[in-house]
Amino acid sequence: MPSFESPSLYIDFARLPPPDVIETIDFESILDIYHTQLVDRATAAGLPKLVDALKLEQSPTNVILQCQSYGEMIVRARINAAARAVMLPFARKNDLDNLAAFFDVDRLLLSPDTDQSPAVYESDERLLKRIRVACETFSTAGTAGSYIYHALTAVPTLRDVSAIKVSAGVVKVSLVNTGADPTATQAQIDAVYDRLHQTGIKVLTDEVHVASAEILPVDLVANIQLYPGPDRALVLADVQAALTQLRDTTSILGFDLTVSAILAALMQSGVKSVSTNFESDTNLRQDQAVWIRSATITTT
Repeated sequence: MPSFESPSLYIDFARLPPPDVIETIDFESILDIYHTQLVDRATAAGLPKLVDALKLEQSPTNVILQCQSYGEMIVRARINAAARAVMLPFARKNDLDNLAAFFDVDRLLLSPDTDQSPAVYESDERLLKRIRVACETFSTAGTAGSYIYHALTAVPTLRDVSAIKVSAGVVKVSLVNTGADPTATQAQIDAVYDRLHQTGIKVLTDEVHVASAEILPVDLVANIQLYPGPDRALVLADVQAALTQLRDTTSILGFDLTVSAILAALMQSGVKSVSTNFESDTNLRQDQAVWIRSATITTT
């Protein structure tokens, strides 16, 4: 079973065809429709001067038609926005909260408001993923997705969760924390354990164990050779940004960190060649996550 963060757990919204209800709005097309209608009616009514006036772009009649066309554009854009608001791939903020209610899911509170700062809630991205896995909880058999959903709901600060069958009737739930240390705290483990053992959630025949994922730290050391010309500081900044993004996208359960991914992050614009101490791909289990703990980059 993929973990919560695994792309294979979800339908890829980017691959869905564009909804037919979303209209492509073109000002000139709308204006042409109004123009044609007015010409037809003016001709039928025997108003040749009005037809002649339409031939002048800056005539008052044309200005009125342009205003009418622009107003219809606004209305059609509002209809498009309303249609998107009831679709999971596009809904955000309060619209997403209302869609979540269909699945009996609400946005989690990360930190309450204080005199110094407003309340902080779960992000749209995380809420959307919980909505998509919430249907797993409807099963009475304790699917992996059900365990994942309840763990994420118990602790809003968890980044990733996996649930695997260790043996007959034994389930292991592994947790990955957010922040600089991906190791789950004991408080997080206890909170997940308590929720998974609540009456109405725990499957009677399952023995559920909760633990932090096994984190495999990587201390990357690399040397990059630069082409003449590019500013060294700018190239290093690009490399560090790429490595940070790589760390964030690969530090999920069961996701291998590969040599090719490391090299791709290091080979930024202005870099001629790369050498690194990372020589072989990782091969992770679903209860393991790799973490780029540090990156020491030198240049020649």
